[in-house]
Amino acid sequence: MLYHLAEFLKNYWFPFNVFHYISFRAFLAFLLAFLVVFFLLRPFSRFMRRFYETKGGVVREYLEHHESKKYTPSMGGVVIIATLIVFSFLFLRLDTPYPYLAALVLLLFGAIGGVDDYLKLTKKGGLTAKQKLVLQTFAALIVVLLITLYVPIDTNLYFPFFKELTLPLGGFYPIFAALWLVGFSNAVNITDGLDGLAIGGALTSASVMAIVAYLAGNYIYATYLGIPYVPFAGELAILAMAFLGAGLAFLWYNTYPAKVFMGDVGSLAIGAFLAFVSLVTKSEFILLLAGGLFVIEILSVVIQVLSCRLTKRVEIQTLPNGEKKKVKRCKRVFEMAPLHHHFEKKGWKEPEIVV
Repeated sequence: MLYHLAEFLKNYWFPFNVFHYISFRAFLAFLLAFLVVFFLLRPFSRFMRRFYETKGGVVREYLEHHESKKYTPSMGGVVIIATLIVFSFLFLRLDTPYPYLAALVLLLFGAIGGVDDYLKLTKKGGLTAKQKLVLQTFAALIVVLLITLYVPIDTNLYFPFFKELTLPLGGFYPIFAALWLVGFSNAVNITDGLDGLAIGGALTSASVMAIVAYLAGNYIYATYLGIPYVPFAGELAILAMAFLGAGLAFLWYNTYPAKVFMGDVGSLAIGAFLAFVSLVTKSEFILLLAGGLFVIEILSVVIQVLSCRLTKRVEIQTLPNGEKKKVKRCKRVFEMAPLHHHFEKKGWKEPEIVV
């Protein structure tokens, strides 16, 4: 919106031409997003705390050693998502599909997480894993359909550091893209278990995505570096920088000991947003590297589940009163999954694990 307004006003005062530059809009988006989230998150936290008190005071069941956290306000991701949706229309060019697609991704996945958080608060139980997965898949398919319709993108996967190496997916690309959105959304959600862990990893990933989006949207840079050129992809660099600002402000309140949590509404939306940017800029494998924390976390869960299913057995346990009881056991690779809980069981302190 500001871009188009400046295009009109520059005819009357030439300094408005500065809005033509992605770098200027990205810096402005970063700065304003930081200020907006920093000043809105405190009253939002107070509002959520009062809301908890009227609903019983507990958002979800926590691990025993996290007992003190169950009264910490959650759903802080609402402030981040609302800021990014507004900024997508405020700072991005409205004659490209990116502000609409980005806002849709944040809205759909944020809504799924928001419903889950709300149900946990009001009914002491959120959506089941299967329900969330179905809703996420449906949302991902909608987004992928719109990407294939409105974004000039090919169906190849590109490998970093190997300019000529590609993996053509053809008709399987929509399936891959939907799985990518759902997978990364859940990876960030699983990582959100310690103060500052998920948002910290998301900030580093978003910084890389901002650079990649800027380069992919510039024909000269993309050609020189041998990466796919995606027209107007640089607009997403602006939104990634807005997320950096919003995320840093959120980290101020979320760092140990956290005063507010992002909730599923934040983690699901942030994960999907990062995946969306990587899909559009053809940098899926770069996100795997930049977001390695999330990959490791979700892999630890997969490994743990597979290990238990492959080694499960039933043992007969004799109770003190002489009765016999069947007990299911299995071999666990980690003391507890996801991986950050494994380190907690090992005796590491929470700030050490996060760092």
